[in-house]
Amino acid sequence: MRETVWINIPLKFKGLLDTWREYYAYDTEDSELGMLVSYRIDTNRIEYTKLISFLEKNDIYYYIFRRWYRFTKKEKDESEVLLFWTDDDAKDSYKSKSKEYICNKCGKKVPLIERGRLYVDLKKIKKYDIMSTYNGDEETIVSEKVKQLFIEENISGVEFEPLYQINTENKIIDGFYHLILKEGIGEVVEPSIIEKKDLCPQCGLYDEYICKTTLSFKRSAWEGLDICYTKDWFSAPPKFKHLIISNKLYKVLMDNKIRNVYFQPAYFID
Repeated sequence: MRETVWINIPLKFKGLLDTWREYYAYDTEDSELGMLVSYRIDTNRIEYTKLISFLEKNDIYYYIFRRWYRFTKKEKDESEVLLFWTDDDAKDSYKSKSKEYICNKCGKKVPLIERGRLYVDLKKIKKYDIMSTYNGDEETIVSEKVKQLFIEENISGVEFEPLYQINTENKIIDGFYHLILKEGIGEVVEPSIIEKKDLCPQCGLYDEYICKTTLSFKRSAWEGLDICYTKDWFSAPPKFKHLIISNKLYKVLMDNKIRNVYFQPAYFID
């Protein structure tokens, strides 16, 4: 795994950082901190270690704004579970049941995973074998080909329901299906770094819940499903659940050359 980070530092210290000028990314502005300078650098480089040491030794404030990961095929092939996502090509969609309610304590919209009819516009979706709705990963659409693969390979954690044409009541879209999934893995745990903001004691939802690193879970919190939602809701509104898949499903998708699918290893903490 290679990790690249963007380190933001107050712009007034830029003159002290000439040693790291080749890693300069851009100047930026923060509403609270003012003008900043950002450096982009791989964490496996000795220059990264020296930069962090210099900043801390001189009591210079900094924070890691972004992390980007690259994995080898071997790392993905050997990963027991993986974060999984697809292109969000079903731009126009809605469900027949409400996907949220208003918490009477915090007043925020609390998202739900509700089973209901999924309506999309067939003319506006690309005919990929697997895709998601525009509003997030919680609604996944698969083709007849992928449905049959899932059945033949005994992929666990899935059900299939018809997909309906938007602006109609009962018109079923042939050749595509709404993938019905459930939560099957517990909370993200350390060493993952999570930024949390404003937990509501009643609905149990954070106003912001952002994972800054790869995902780690307790092994005991995984139900062993080949595909499932995370327990956690991520991001600021609109929130979404990540999809986690098994190595078995990863290899099924790869071996059958399913396109427009993306993977990132996740980790178990025993």
